[in-house]
Amino acid sequence: MIPARSIHNHAIQVPAETKAGRVELWLWVFMMSFALDYRADEARAETGGAGLDQLVFLGLAVISTLAILWHGWRHLLTRPGAWTLLLWSGFLLYMLANSLLQGVVPGHSLRIILPLVLCLCGMMNAHIAGCMGVTPARIVAPVFVAACTNICWRIAQGFLFKGVTLDTVRVEVQSSANNWLAAWIGCCVLLRRGFDWRLLIGCGVLFTGIFITVTRSLLFPVFASAMAVSICYLIGTTWGLFKLFELPRRLMPVGVAAGLILLGAVAMFVIEPTLVERWDERLFHHASDRNVASDISYLTRRAEADAILHILNKDPVHFVNGKGIGATYYWDPAYMPEIHLVYPPEMELGHEVWFAGHSLWTYSLFSGGVIGVCAFLLLLGGTMIASLRGARANATDPGPDQWLAFLPFVAVLCLASESFTSNPFDERLASIIFGIMAGLPQAFMVRASWIHATRQTSFVPFR
Repeated sequence: MIPARSIHNHAIQVPAETKAGRVELWLWVFMMSFALDYRADEARAETGGAGLDQLVFLGLAVISTLAILWHGWRHLLTRPGAWTLLLWSGFLLYMLANSLLQGVVPGHSLRIILPLVLCLCGMMNAHIAGCMGVTPARIVAPVFVAACTNICWRIAQGFLFKGVTLDTVRVEVQSSANNWLAAWIGCCVLLRRGFDWRLLIGCGVLFTGIFITVTRSLLFPVFASAMAVSICYLIGTTWGLFKLFELPRRLMPVGVAAGLILLGAVAMFVIEPTLVERWDERLFHHASDRNVASDISYLTRRAEADAILHILNKDPVHFVNGKGIGATYYWDPAYMPEIHLVYPPEMELGHEVWFAGHSLWTYSLFSGGVIGVCAFLLLLGGTMIASLRGARANATDPGPDQWLAFLPFVAVLCLASESFTSNPFDERLASIIFGIMAGLPQAFMVRASWIHATRQTSFVPFR
């Protein structure tokens, strides 16, 4: 006899609209538009220009978004996802107006706000796709491919065109998709029923990037993912989605993945022994060997944060509305002598900086004041709440994609784990991916509404 829940899994599906297939195709174009994106070199970054290739990437993103809007604009006001779209659109308009009124160079403002606009595009595209009946698995599939592609491309591009080596490689080859891939892997290991062959690909891609770049901050999303999926598993047990006695069996893939990662690490260290020394230096930074009192990464971020607070203190009203996105700031000169013990004295650092900073929160305060910080807190917190609401709303009749309902929750915590040492919204691909995550819960809320309509259950997901 087939259990009743299994019958429900096959019976309850959101009917796809006739144009859902076209929307899914354009969603692939949208996600892959920046799959080959990379960090511009220092010279081009200073001029604020964009290469022809990046203009092509942007063109593909705009065209695919317009195509999706053409097919599904009627769904933009479908709640509850419509509130997220409305609030984020209003915030972007505020940021542009704030910069214009404060005399910020328009080119700088547009350059820095572009990833935030792409985030809005991702929200709209995922929202429309979910409303039109594209399943969550099909919405997430292009995100996974784009993330793996970008991580591999950044590494290849760095070695082939930037002249980096295993002895010098660092941020030049880091991908902004690492934290999302860590979230996907955690959900796939603990929350998904059955083995997914893509897990091996994801683990191989993620940890190869971590080992090669020798970056401690990339370990934060891994730990955050483990913590977040554990929380989701415990929450799911209260809804009847998981059983505690199943936990050892579900953790078996962790052992397999850990073994493969360990073998890969040993092989890499055998091939390139200097990686061991570099990891030892990064994990247990020998600051005294470089004649600096603190870790250099900490010093640069502290210099930036102290200068931003000093700028805002000159006119405290800017703690409310900031100085405008794209405004110029600097690094505190008091830290520069020590910083230049590591970086060459002729290298100009921290002068006339207008990029989006090394921390999401300090730059949000600088560019948008308390309003900016609250907007990002609402975006991140709202996405987490929507994710859990979507998971709860489908718990009575979970479908095969149920594990993906928790993915936005886990992805937010993985992104937040890096937000104090980096600004993920400075990267175009990272912003696009987060936009998809913010819009993904709408697909589960639509399915929950369909469950209520077809099964006449007593649970009302939108109450």
